Amino acid sequence: MVTPVSSEPRERRLPDPERIEDLVRRLRQVPDGQRRFSVTPAQARRVHGIRPDLLAALTAAGVPYVGAGDERLYDAYDLGNAALHLGRLSVQSRSMRAWAKAWQTALDQMPGHRIQVVSACPAPGHPGPCRYGVLLDGRRRQVVGPAAEARLGELQATPANRAWPELPPDVKELLQEVADIGFFLLPEAVRWDPEFMWRSRMSDCGGAAAWLVHEGSRRGLETRFSFGLLVAAPYSTPHCWAEFRVDGVWVPVDPLLVQALNQWGGLDPGAFPPDGTPGALFHRLTDRFTKVVSHGGIWAQVSLPTERTD
Repeated sequence: MVTPVSSEPRERRLPDPERIEDLVRRLRQVPDGQRRFSVTPAQARRVHGIRPDLLAALTAAGVPYVGAGDERLYDAYDLGNAALHLGRLSVQSRSMRAWAKAWQTALDQMPGHRIQVVSACPAPGHPGPCRYGVLLDGRRRQVVGPAAEARLGELQATPANRAWPELPPDVKELLQEVADIGFFLLPEAVRWDPEFMWRSRMSDCGGAAAWLVHEGSRRGLETRFSFGLLVAAPYSTPHCWAEFRVDGVWVPVDPLLVQALNQWGGLDPGAFPPDGTPGALFHRLTDRFTKVVSHGGIWAQVSLPTERTD
């Protein structure tokens, strides 16, 4: 007997219950105290592409929430991860596709980009003008601006080098050690915790980068931590990665990002292996994790509209 194949689009079909349950078990490894319940069922559908039937299945499988019925609230990290790992059409998956396209374009054309730094006062209503600290090419510059959203600066991302030196065997061996770590969106309190990464087999790019730098240095490799931008039109995003010095050149590595772009961005793993460099996407700003814009000691939300200059 031939089982009929559903004609329903994949993002509309409900995943297998075992797949949903396995994902929820992984998500529950994040301590409950790190969750911020703020996403309504309507927002789950609009932002994360999670329809009511899938949200009901996630809830039945044990994804955390507060409230009841239509008043339930969910954690944005939980739903963002569910959207990615269950193949929903979401903000996160669209970003992955845009980044994958930007990487392919960068390798073919090496375009330059103009990046606007747009932010607003995180604590409006204070006396006096707003004085922002804006990270521009390695220096935090003081900019006086309005409380309302406004352009506070501009960055020029120059074409990236295409002729990166090949990573030596000891660096590739180190990257292989995180090959089975899954890419997940994580709250600050656990993203930098190496014990959580190894216990849960979950990390984001920042946590994996910090571990690679620490472990690489321990093994005598010349390495450094990088914070900057993942450059892609129409919007760039703050990002972290590790770099290793090879033949006098700092080579960026980010195996979790490459894994994610292979899985959700449509990149060919044969052409874009996890031990390859996604450096064509990156614009380095500094050697530590920080925020692009601060205001009176408070980190401010930032938007980074980006356009090609070629």
